Amino acid sequence: MFVDQELKNIQEAKNRLVVCSDLRRLLMQIEVRGMWRGMFHTVSSLTLGLAVVDQLLSLLRQRRDTHR
Repeated sequence: MFVDQELKNIQEAKNRLVVCSDLRRLLMQIEVRGMWRGMFHTVSSLTLGLAVVDQLLSLLRQRRDTHR
């Protein structure tokens, strides 16, 4: 009886450990996806910002060349 109870306790602890490990794995996947999205958003914003700056510089060059 004592051994049966110990085996049951060990199995329950093992099951809790499996659940905790699965949850940590899922949390890591969520965090990695969040980081990738954040980096993608940053790169997209920078690309858009550079395109706007390029357009403004082009417009200013055109205006400077026409006023000469």
